[in-house]
Amino acid sequence: MTSPPSSRPVDGHPADGPVAAAIGLLARQGFDATSVEELAEASGMSRSTFFRRFGSKEDVVFADHERILHQVKERLAESRLEPLAAVTDAAMLVFEHHLRNPETSRARYGLLQAVPALRDRELVTSHRYERAFLHYLTDKLPREGRREYMAVAFAAAVVAVHNAFLRKWLRAATGPGDTAATDPTRATALASELQALSETFRTALLGVQATAQPAPTVVVTVLSGPADKDAIAQAVRDALP
Repeated sequence: MTSPPSSRPVDGHPADGPVAAAIGLLARQGFDATSVEELAEASGMSRSTFFRRFGSKEDVVFADHERILHQVKERLAESRLEPLAAVTDAAMLVFEHHLRNPETSRARYGLLQAVPALRDRELVTSHRYERAFLHYLTDKLPREGRREYMAVAFAAAVVAVHNAFLRKWLRAATGPGDTAATDPTRATALASELQALSETFRTALLGVQATAQPAPTVVVTVLSGPADKDAIAQAVRDALP
């Protein structure tokens, strides 16, 4: 992904410092105008170390996604939530990473809009999240019935809704100090949408649910003294709405 809220942090730390520094420089100078040597210097490492760690300019733009994707897979593997909730929880992990690192996320978003090759790479990155969700669902959902295509649809829908929220947030967060950059209601709104999406797919993926039983009617009546069954029954009838 380019990408109720989770109660656990991703890793408790902001975006990787060298990655944030490199993306910031690329955003300021332009992708093509920035050399690897300049990126290495901005990241506080030698050219050879930069290549060993990141590989290329394109790779450094998406380096933190590699880390987050790994954490998404770990979150899913450790989750004790039901399958659909586990997937939406993992999607929130990605969104919360961006909320904690608004400047780096905005800088990357600007680069993606300016460099077509990076937009193509973004599609590949989004598909990897989708595949992680689908692999988890395939392993956890009931085996009976033909639900594989519904699982494909749900995994794709979660990624699509997440990315739509992320792009809207990034477009609104236009500068340092912008309240849109850290607005916690964004995460709450996304969590609500993902919950609604889960409910849409729940029966198709988890099977037919039992018909909800109507709420019981409770009648309270007080008798002033000892009473036989007939008196009690009459008192209850009198108390009925």
